[in-house]
Amino acid sequence: MLVLVTYLVAFPFYFRNPEAPLFFEVYSRFNGTLEHMAIDKNKERLVANNDSIIVGRAAPDFTLNSLEGEEITLSEFRGKKVLLTFWASWCPTCRAENRHLAEIYSEYKEEGFEILGVSLDRSRTNWFKAVEKDGITWPQVSDLEGVDSEAAILYGVYSTPTTFLIDSSRVVIGKDIFADELKNYLR
Repeated sequence: MLVLVTYLVAFPFYFRNPEAPLFFEVYSRFNGTLEHMAIDKNKERLVANNDSIIVGRAAPDFTLNSLEGEEITLSEFRGKKVLLTFWASWCPTCRAENRHLAEIYSEYKEEGFEILGVSLDRSRTNWFKAVEKDGITWPQVSDLEGVDSEAAILYGVYSTPTTFLIDSSRVVIGKDIFADELKNYLR
């Protein structure tokens, strides 16, 4: 209840400055809480799906729309090493990781490395603002269904961020690989 009251108090400030620290903090906690409640009711199914995606197996294919409205399919990246990352604008850990990934991406993108970000946002505006603010230049997709995204369910995503490292033949070679460990893989 306290979170809801704080959200209602902070909401009017959004229209003045949507990136204001108070609003962002309250929005992140409130929206994240709602999303995680949705995750909790599907957790058994998500855990089962996540457990079925193991190192050495082919990464399941999916198609979602980019911010520009283009359809992007995971299999389009065959021939490249891909970090598939599920994130959301309301997730502070994801946002911090995006900043690290931006450095790694600029260093390794010319060497056959790609990142495909799957936003678990429900708001295109919030997704777009986060992409701009975090300096994301790699492909981004979403169906704006939040944690109910078809790709999130397919991969059994029940926490954010969640990542899968996929080799050039679309085989999963790592799960929950974050910036420091990713650098080791890419070296």
